[in-house]
Amino acid sequence: MASTVVALKRALRKELKTTLGAVSQSTITSESEKVIQKLFNLEAYRASRNVSVYINLPSGEIETRAIIHHILHSDKSCYVPRWTKDTMEMVKIKSWDEYLALPVNKWNIPEPSHEQEMERALEKEGLDLIIVPAMAFDIERNRIGHGKGYYDKYLRACGAWAAEHNQQPPKTVGVALSAQLLEAGRIPVEPTDQKIDCILSPDKVIE
Repeated sequence: MASTVVALKRALRKELKTTLGAVSQSTITSESEKVIQKLFNLEAYRASRNVSVYINLPSGEIETRAIIHHILHSDKSCYVPRWTKDTMEMVKIKSWDEYLALPVNKWNIPEPSHEQEMERALEKEGLDLIIVPAMAFDIERNRIGHGKGYYDKYLRACGAWAAEHNQQPPKTVGVALSAQLLEAGRIPVEPTDQKIDCILSPDKVIE
């Protein structure tokens, strides 16, 4: 059964890669603006203090630069991903200049250097909101990532941290291009997959 799900996921990722590769830059820009406006109006975002946000790939994802700018120019704290081969952590960036100076990794996206000592979210106050990327989401709030399980593992770690510290686990918000929102049943699900609390697409809010 598990191997069937893995094979189905692999096939879906291949299909999505083609679909997302065909989305034009102008569509990504205009859809990102709509989704970001929805995010800024969301109560979970307005109430949040410690926010983690992904830095988008060069294509096929909602652009997050404006979100990072907004967080860094507010009273919120901004955390972005830093990876090792098997795990991901969220580290704090303190200013727009620091964001602009981040080195670019092998995926061609900015990532904080491992050489630099940075505050990790789960060392201090934890997170109250995580803005989650995906290759796609469905209308039942399932997601499919790129296959490494980074976010599923990290969300489980955040849940464990919250339980240990007597806090609510962070709210999770998925942001999706229209091409990344699939109908129910399209995403094969394994027990380790984490559902997302809320999905924002250009014309939908799914909670």
